[in-house]
Amino acid sequence: MASLGSLKSAIFDKEEKKLQYQSHIRGLNAYDRHKKFINDYVRFYGNSKNTHDNLPIKTDQDTIRENYRFIVNEEDDMDSTWEKRLVKRYYDKLFKEYCIADMSHYKKGKIGLRWRTEKEVVSGKGQFVCGNKHCDEKDGLGSYEVNFSYLEAGENKQALVKLVACKRKACL
Repeated sequence: MASLGSLKSAIFDKEEKKLQYQSHIRGLNAYDRHKKFINDYVRFYGNSKNTHDNLPIKTDQDTIRENYRFIVNEEDDMDSTWEKRLVKRYYDKLFKEYCIADMSHYKKGKIGLRWRTEKEVVSGKGQFVCGNKHCDEKDGLGSYEVNFSYLEAGENKQALVKLVACKRKACL
């Protein structure tokens, strides 16, 4: 038969562990708490396969890459799936006056253009600094209005865009 002292000690230890666990759980945010509960569930019930590894994870960035259009027309606004709404929200945040160019493959006749982000507008990239992605030249810039012809979603498209680039051979 257990003594009264050892019984009190066992009860006290059990309550102390319970309080520590509760304070640990309260200290987690909702997402971390969810992960902890799911991992505990999987570990307790012995499911050796982690179902999270088998599922392909599609992030918002993946969705934007798949559905993004350089120029959005009114037909794209008609389809209101969540992917299209996400891309439209991203497109609306871009500044569409000047472009940023990736001229790393210009010798092959390939130039990539994209609209500027807020960070680039604040820093002056593409307007007061060379619009080439890999150049930070501030002097000797020229402003060009370029007829950009590109292939998007299986069809040829054209857009007239502004580009500011330095006149060095490396940029053009």
